[in-house]
Amino acid sequence: MPERKPERRVLAIIAVLTGFGVTVLPTTGMAFLMPWVMQQGAYPVATAAVIQTAHTYGLILGALPMAALAARLGARRGFLAALLALTGLVPAAALPLDLVPLLGLRLAQGIATALLVCGGWSLLRRLFGEARLGLGLGLGEVAVLLALLLLQMSAGFALPWFGSLGILVPTLLLAGPSLILGLLALPKDDAPRPRFDGLGAVLSVLCVGLLLAAAVLALIRPVMALLVLNLGLMGLGLWIWQQWRRPAPLLPLDLLARPQAAWPLAAALVGNVALTAADTALMPPLNALDGLLQDSVGVVFLGLAALSAGAGFTAGRSGAPRLPRIGMGLAAAGLAALAVVPPEGGETARAWPILALGLLAFGIGRGLFVVGNVLALLRAAPPERNAAAAGLFVLAGGLGTLLGPLYLVQLPALFNATKANSSGLWLGLTAGAALVAALLSRSGTDPSVDAAPGGGRLSREPV
Repeated sequence: MPERKPERRVLAIIAVLTGFGVTVLPTTGMAFLMPWVMQQGAYPVATAAVIQTAHTYGLILGALPMAALAARLGARRGFLAALLALTGLVPAAALPLDLVPLLGLRLAQGIATALLVCGGWSLLRRLFGEARLGLGLGLGEVAVLLALLLLQMSAGFALPWFGSLGILVPTLLLAGPSLILGLLALPKDDAPRPRFDGLGAVLSVLCVGLLLAAAVLALIRPVMALLVLNLGLMGLGLWIWQQWRRPAPLLPLDLLARPQAAWPLAAALVGNVALTAADTALMPPLNALDGLLQDSVGVVFLGLAALSAGAGFTAGRSGAPRLPRIGMGLAAAGLAALAVVPPEGGETARAWPILALGLLAFGIGRGLFVVGNVLALLRAAPPERNAAAAGLFVLAGGLGTLLGPLYLVQLPALFNATKANSSGLWLGLTAGAALVAALLSRSGTDPSVDAAPGGGRLSREPV
């Protein structure tokens, strides 16, 4: 009935926003589950980091194929399929598995997360319209924060009582409402859909996997890395040739040729290098401060997440084209301030104000940059290529998340840094990377979008 369509649209928006909250399950949820996983499998301690980062590998490998699959299935079916997959894959990690099946499971979780993001951003664009897309992205950041809080409370209650199977409680709390509301209210896909390029998907996984392996091997086996790099580049050339002149290529050459899309992608790659490395580099100075308990470090990071979500909502609602650059410049200034915090010993009274201001600037700047940069990229892409743009962003962000700590952690050793000043030098390097990301930030915003009539309303498209 026509009078119910506005209510149905609101339910569809709630379904998408709560679906974005499910993305915390394979990351933070797995961190809660890791003690039980390590105990059940009797894995060596060194494998914990490998198990955690396998999700990021899956995210990177599945970014472009899942973007193409989301375009083929349609945003609604792709989003619901990803939700259903994560609902089964996340609790499956609680089963007693050998290491290889567990790593495969984590890869599958990353691939499903990529499909969820690609389908979810396409739905946001359809539900909110071009003029209010930023508002939808900002609300998505707030939804992820609320999901993080719900995960911490429910996992903290369920895991001590039910052991590893307690992960079912937060999984059902987060994924259940989104699945139900999505089946009832999400708009159906009636637009023509392109064919799925199976050969292109295979070449995508092969090329990205080889190039990623070369980047990791460069730190331990340089000669082997060079060989793998050559194989990856040859595969990349074959992939580009196979994708050339296709109307909707799996490798989005049409989007990469647009400066409005290329600049946000470059900023996303460098920015995620800086932000992920900063999260790792913040641990030593926080742990070294007198008066800050070990349990309070988690509260600090939760406060950073709240600052980022609030700033992201503000950036999305404003839609100002310069906010990504301003945000990353603010984050760079905050990291530079944190880099000069006195090391452990003696000057804690002077360290607290610098630390507080640095963390405040970093949290706000991160939120402004992330949402503003996503908004710039999505607005630079035509609506029918929204999933491809989302896949490119997932690929760039995943690469930055993986390679940031991997490479920046090695750089202080090149300067003969001692244990006392290595964390400050590391934070200084991340501040430099953040400054580069700020310089790369450009807006893909079309000025005509901001001036479009009805900018304060949601999309009027029938649901």
